[in-house]
Amino acid sequence: MEKRKKEILEEDIKNTKKQSKSRKMDSEKVEEEKMVEEYSEEKEPKEKKGVFKYISKVISWFIMAILIVIGGFLVIYISVNKIAQAKGETPPLGLFTIISPSMTPNIQVYDVVFVKKTNPEDIQIGDIISYYSTNDYFGGIPITHRVVEKFNTNQGIAFSTKGDANPVKDNEVILPNNIVGVVKGVIPQLGRIQFFLASKAGWLIVILLPALGILIYDSLKLFKLLKAKSDVNKVRKALAD
Repeated sequence: MEKRKKEILEEDIKNTKKQSKSRKMDSEKVEEEKMVEEYSEEKEPKEKKGVFKYISKVISWFIMAILIVIGGFLVIYISVNKIAQAKGETPPLGLFTIISPSMTPNIQVYDVVFVKKTNPEDIQIGDIISYYSTNDYFGGIPITHRVVEKFNTNQGIAFSTKGDANPVKDNEVILPNNIVGVVKGVIPQLGRIQFFLASKAGWLIVILLPALGILIYDSLKLFKLLKAKSDVNKVRKALAD
């Protein structure tokens, strides 16, 4: 009888150990799954953050490169023209914003044309030139059209022009003295920025946004400084107590 009780007791002990071991294994498994899940949840945002950071850097460097190129071009443009003016010469370079659709589809409204002063003898039929009209209707605004004729007059070489989108050529003879130069390049839609900055809303945004950004940055910096100071005071008070 006692032997039977002993066997039952040993069996109970074995079952208890098995159950305890099973519970431990289940607990470890749950803990492991939880750790894997937490790791996955932690890794995914980090990976997304890394990709976003990389894309942001690429975009920032691209924009910076464009700004450097434009800035360098403007420096050269201004320097060359200033030197020419100081010598009493006509500026050799020009930038003009197109405000008429007469040269579409090759040059669109708001495109900016880069014009280089050229010897009239070197201007050929098919070249696009910028010139000042003798017609008071245009009010001294330069016109950019394509050369369709080149001929000699009593005053020397002269040209006839036509807008690519116009059905007929211009009713005007262009003399060399009125020619600014030949179009050497087109900057698409840059004129939109020029017109925007010339508007009241443009100036307001250009001045207000940077000022607002600086104000927000300084406010956040001040808030962090005050919070750090408050934390230091709390620690000192706790040590003093």
